[in-house]
Amino acid sequence: MVLVITTIMGAVSADLENSAQVNLKAAANARDQLQAHFHARSALEIEMFVLRFQAQVQRTLGQFIPIPLFELSNMIVSSDTLQTIFLDEDERRKALEEASENLLDFSDDPFGDFTGRFWIEEVVDENRKINVNNQQGIGCQNFTHLMLGALFDDPKYDVLFESLGESRDPVRNRVEIIANITDWTDANNTIDPVCMVTGDQNAGSSDEEARYRDLPYRARYEPKNGMLNSLAELRMVPRVNDAFMQLFGPYLTVWGSGTSGISMRTAQPVMYQAVIRAVMTRPWVPGDLERFREFMNEKALLTAMPGANLSPQIMKSLLAQVGFPIDEARFDELVQRQVLRFEDVSGVYRITAMGQVEDATAKLTVVWRDDGSTGEIYYWRED
Repeated sequence: MVLVITTIMGAVSADLENSAQVNLKAAANARDQLQAHFHARSALEIEMFVLRFQAQVQRTLGQFIPIPLFELSNMIVSSDTLQTIFLDEDERRKALEEASENLLDFSDDPFGDFTGRFWIEEVVDENRKINVNNQQGIGCQNFTHLMLGALFDDPKYDVLFESLGESRDPVRNRVEIIANITDWTDANNTIDPVCMVTGDQNAGSSDEEARYRDLPYRARYEPKNGMLNSLAELRMVPRVNDAFMQLFGPYLTVWGSGTSGISMRTAQPVMYQAVIRAVMTRPWVPGDLERFREFMNEKALLTAMPGANLSPQIMKSLLAQVGFPIDEARFDELVQRQVLRFEDVSGVYRITAMGQVEDATAKLTVVWRDDGSTGEIYYWRED
């Protein structure tokens, strides 16, 4: 009887000990996760503070910094950087010695009242992309069609567009996808002619809803005829799939400040190539890739000079210098209609902030607009 009772009590004790250890570990994980969350919040708040005063700093230091200040955020807004700033003289000297030996690592050191660290992973200027919510013109003067067509124009994307339609015609499928995207956001129920790309002004007789009657998996719904709430909503548009989003998603946005167009100060090389394709007087030929590299090199050298900024006149001059034949009237119209913006219009940013404590990690993705005061948050996601 004693042996049986002892065996049972031993098993119960082991189970209680295991439960206590699990509960203790779960509590520690919850504590670390909460601290990681607030670390990420700290990084986000500091980044928004930096962005609010970016314009003032840019006016004084902009001539010495060849790239926008927000692109340095992953180095500036970091607990490691802030710890180095607030160290005393002896600790700073020691930290610099360790940094020279590539040993600088504060990941296990306390920061304030917490352990762990935080940093900004990425800050993206949403104004450097094509805003699919912004219908810039109508009919054969729809410049959103023009820019989307130029973005999709590269023949290397033919394999993708061949698979996005029953016709297996990459040119036709490009036009259909452009019409599908803009028809999803417009306020009418008629199919938009993409005549700014095709030159064909004949409007079709079918309505927009015809595209949604033969969808995969027997799904049936109607076009929204309203603005996209997120870029992921593009997957509701016929012929837009994961491969399309992976290729072109980084160059499209549903956020933007007012009716601002593409900011050429922060645009990526792919967007510059799309702009050049949109204003050229002939199709793209193989030799143009080398001309484009030369153009980007010349632009980088120009913008690296103190006080130098890219302007429409300078860009046209650089394009002529490297041998791109462009339609200057169309280029000027794009600038006049603010499809292309050369002034500092960056005002909407997608910020990715990270916090980490032990094995717990928190990630905040926020779209924030600088409205001149405290700012406005458009989007918030926590992972």
